Amino acid sequence: MVSLPLHLSGRLVSLRDFTAADRDALALFADDEAMFEFMKFRIDASWLARVVPRFLQQPELGTARRDFSLAAVAEGRFIGLAMIGEVTEAKHAEFGWYLRSDVWDRGYATDATILLLNFGFLELGLTRMFPTADPENDASIRVLTKSGLTNQGLTDPVQTWRGLRPRVLFMIEPEQWETSATELLG
Repeated sequence: MVSLPLHLSGRLVSLRDFTAADRDALALFADDEAMFEFMKFRIDASWLARVVPRFLQQPELGTARRDFSLAAVAEGRFIGLAMIGEVTEAKHAEFGWYLRSDVWDRGYATDATILLLNFGFLELGLTRMFPTADPENDASIRVLTKSGLTNQGLTDPVQTWRGLRPRVLFMIEPEQWETSATELLG
Protein backbone atom coordinates (compact mmCIF):
# COMPACT_ATOMS: atom_id res chain seq x y z
CA MET A 1 0.00 0.00 0.00
CA VAL A 2 1.25 3.46 -0.92
CA SER A 3 1.57 5.81 2.06
CA LEU A 4 0.41 9.39 1.62
CA PRO A 5 1.55 12.01 1.21
CA LEU A 6 4.03 10.35 -1.09
CA HIS A 7 7.73 10.95 -0.43
CA LEU A 8 10.51 9.04 -2.19
CA SER A 9 14.13 9.66 -1.21
CA GLY A 10 17.10 8.88 -3.44
CA ARG A 11 20.81 9.51 -3.23
CA LEU A 12 20.52 13.00 -4.74
CA VAL A 13 16.84 13.77 -5.23
CA SER A 14 13.61 13.49 -3.30
CA LEU A 15 10.28 13.15 -5.06
CA ARG A 16 7.18 14.14 -3.13
CA ASP A 17 3.58 15.10 -3.65
CA PHE A 18 3.07 18.71 -4.69
CA THR A 19 1.99 21.31 -2.18
CA ALA A 20 0.46 24.73 -2.82
CA ALA A 21 3.87 26.22 -1.95
CA ASP A 22 5.34 24.60 -5.09
CA ARG A 23 3.17 26.62 -7.48
CA ASP A 24 5.50 29.64 -7.63
CA ALA A 25 8.59 27.48 -8.22
CA LEU A 26 6.74 25.59 -10.96
CA ALA A 27 5.67 28.90 -12.52
CA LEU A 28 9.35 29.87 -12.86
CA PHE A 29 9.71 27.02 -15.37
CA ALA A 30 7.97 29.27 -17.88
CA ASP A 31 11.16 31.35 -18.09
CA ASP A 32 13.55 28.40 -18.59
CA GLU A 33 13.85 28.34 -22.39
CA ALA A 34 16.60 25.69 -22.42
CA MET A 35 14.32 23.25 -20.63
CA PHE A 36 11.64 23.51 -23.31
CA GLU A 37 13.93 22.55 -26.18
CA PHE A 38 12.97 18.88 -25.92
CA MET A 39 9.64 18.99 -24.06
CA LYS A 40 6.31 18.09 -25.63
CA PHE A 41 4.55 21.03 -23.99
CA ARG A 42 5.23 24.51 -22.62
CA ILE A 43 4.45 25.68 -19.15
CA ASP A 44 2.49 28.93 -19.08
CA ALA A 45 -0.27 30.52 -16.98
CA SER A 46 -3.08 28.50 -18.61
CA TRP A 47 -1.15 25.22 -18.12
CA LEU A 48 -0.56 26.09 -14.46
CA ALA A 49 -4.24 26.95 -13.95
CA ARG A 50 -5.29 23.56 -15.40
CA VAL A 51 -2.60 21.31 -13.97
CA VAL A 52 -1.68 22.56 -10.50
CA PRO A 53 -5.15 21.86 -9.01
CA ARG A 54 -4.92 18.29 -10.35
CA PHE A 55 -1.42 17.87 -8.88
CA LEU A 56 -2.69 19.04 -5.50
CA GLN A 57 -5.75 16.75 -5.58
CA GLN A 58 -3.86 13.54 -6.44
CA PRO A 59 -3.04 12.50 -2.83
CA GLU A 60 -6.72 12.85 -1.90
CA LEU A 61 -7.57 10.02 -4.32
CA GLY A 62 -5.88 7.48 -2.05
CA THR A 63 -5.88 3.98 -3.50
CA ALA A 64 -7.86 5.17 -6.56
CA ARG A 65 -4.90 7.30 -7.60
CA ARG A 66 -3.67 6.50 -11.13
CA ASP A 67 -1.34 9.48 -11.72
CA PHE A 68 1.68 10.45 -9.69
CA SER A 69 2.90 13.97 -10.45
CA LEU A 70 5.67 14.72 -8.00
CA ALA A 71 7.86 17.68 -7.07
CA ALA A 72 11.58 16.95 -7.49
CA VAL A 73 13.68 18.47 -4.73
CA ALA A 74 17.48 18.59 -4.36
CA GLU A 75 19.78 20.70 -2.30
CA GLY A 76 16.72 21.84 -0.34
CA ARG A 77 14.98 23.43 -3.32
CA PHE A 78 12.44 22.63 -6.02
CA ILE A 79 14.28 21.53 -9.18
CA GLY A 80 11.52 20.09 -11.32
CA LEU A 81 8.80 17.54 -11.64
CA ALA A 82 8.72 13.81 -12.14
CA MET A 83 5.74 11.68 -12.92
CA ILE A 84 4.24 8.31 -13.50
CA GLY A 85 1.28 8.85 -15.79
CA GLU A 86 -2.07 7.14 -16.06
CA VAL A 87 -1.65 3.55 -14.83
CA THR A 88 -3.56 1.28 -17.20
CA GLU A 89 -5.62 -1.81 -16.32
CA ALA A 90 -2.70 -3.89 -17.64
CA LYS A 91 -0.46 -2.15 -15.07
CA HIS A 92 1.53 -0.22 -17.69
CA ALA A 93 2.49 3.43 -17.25
CA GLU A 94 4.50 6.16 -18.88
CA PHE A 95 7.00 8.03 -16.72
CA GLY A 96 9.34 10.96 -17.07
CA TRP A 97 10.84 14.03 -15.53
CA TYR A 98 11.41 17.70 -16.33
CA LEU A 99 14.26 19.39 -14.52
CA ARG A 100 15.35 23.03 -14.53
CA SER A 101 18.25 23.55 -16.92
CA ASP A 102 20.49 25.02 -14.20
CA VAL A 103 20.59 21.59 -12.48
CA TRP A 104 21.38 19.43 -15.51
CA ASP A 105 24.44 17.16 -15.55
CA ARG A 106 24.41 16.50 -11.79
CA GLY A 107 22.93 13.00 -11.80
CA TYR A 108 19.46 14.18 -10.74
CA ALA A 109 17.68 12.69 -13.77
CA THR A 110 19.28 9.29 -13.17
CA ASP A 111 18.34 9.41 -9.48
CA ALA A 112 14.75 10.42 -10.34
CA THR A 113 14.58 7.55 -12.85
CA ILE A 114 15.72 5.06 -10.20
CA LEU A 115 13.11 6.37 -7.75
CA LEU A 116 10.30 6.24 -10.32
CA LEU A 117 11.19 2.72 -11.48
CA ASN A 118 11.50 1.40 -7.92
CA PHE A 119 8.20 2.98 -6.95
CA GLY A 120 6.44 1.82 -10.11
CA PHE A 121 7.57 -1.78 -9.95
CA LEU A 122 7.88 -2.38 -6.21
CA GLU A 123 5.05 -0.26 -4.80
CA LEU A 124 2.53 0.00 -7.64
CA GLY A 125 3.14 -3.48 -9.07
CA LEU A 126 3.51 -2.19 -12.63
CA THR A 127 4.36 -4.73 -15.33
CA ARG A 128 5.78 -2.28 -17.87
CA MET A 129 7.04 1.29 -17.75
CA PHE A 130 7.84 3.42 -20.74
CA PRO A 131 9.19 6.93 -21.22
CA THR A 132 9.75 8.80 -24.44
CA ALA A 133 12.47 11.28 -25.33
CA ASP A 134 13.03 13.72 -28.13
CA PRO A 135 15.41 12.08 -30.64
CA GLU A 136 17.80 15.03 -30.28
CA ASN A 137 17.90 14.85 -26.47
CA ASP A 138 21.15 12.93 -26.06
CA ALA A 139 21.27 13.49 -22.28
CA SER A 140 17.85 11.91 -21.61
CA ILE A 141 18.55 9.06 -24.01
CA ARG A 142 21.83 8.42 -22.16
CA VAL A 143 20.04 8.39 -18.75
CA LEU A 144 17.38 5.96 -19.97
CA THR A 145 19.90 3.64 -21.62
CA LYS A 146 22.18 3.70 -18.56
CA SER A 147 19.15 2.88 -16.40
CA GLY A 148 18.55 -0.36 -18.31
CA LEU A 149 15.65 0.65 -20.53
CA THR A 150 15.44 -0.77 -24.04
CA ASN A 151 15.20 1.60 -27.00
CA GLN A 152 12.11 0.60 -29.00
CA GLY A 153 12.77 3.04 -31.85
CA LEU A 154 10.93 6.10 -33.05
CA THR A 155 7.22 6.64 -32.52
CA ASP A 156 4.96 8.22 -35.05
CA PRO A 157 5.18 12.00 -34.76
CA VAL A 158 3.21 13.48 -31.87
CA GLN A 159 2.02 17.02 -31.37
CA THR A 160 4.50 19.13 -29.41
CA TRP A 161 4.69 22.86 -28.87
CA ARG A 162 7.25 22.87 -31.74
CA GLY A 163 4.89 21.01 -34.07
CA LEU A 164 4.80 17.32 -35.01
CA ARG A 165 7.89 15.46 -33.84
CA PRO A 166 8.73 11.78 -33.42
CA ARG A 167 9.78 10.52 -30.00
CA VAL A 168 12.16 7.74 -29.04
CA LEU A 169 10.20 5.11 -27.10
CA PHE A 170 11.93 3.22 -24.30
CA MET A 171 10.54 0.26 -22.36
CA ILE A 172 11.39 -1.68 -19.22
CA GLU A 173 9.77 -4.55 -17.35
CA PRO A 174 10.34 -5.64 -13.73
CA GLU A 175 12.85 -8.39 -14.58
CA GLN A 176 15.00 -5.97 -16.58
CA TRP A 177 14.80 -3.45 -13.75
CA GLU A 178 15.95 -5.97 -11.16
CA THR A 179 19.12 -6.59 -13.19
CA SER A 180 19.69 -2.90 -13.94
CA ALA A 181 19.01 -1.79 -10.36
CA THR A 182 21.61 -4.23 -9.05
CA GLU A 183 24.20 -2.82 -11.45
CA LEU A 184 23.23 0.83 -10.88
CA LEU A 185 22.91 0.68 -7.13
CA GLY A 186 25.78 -1.70 -6.50
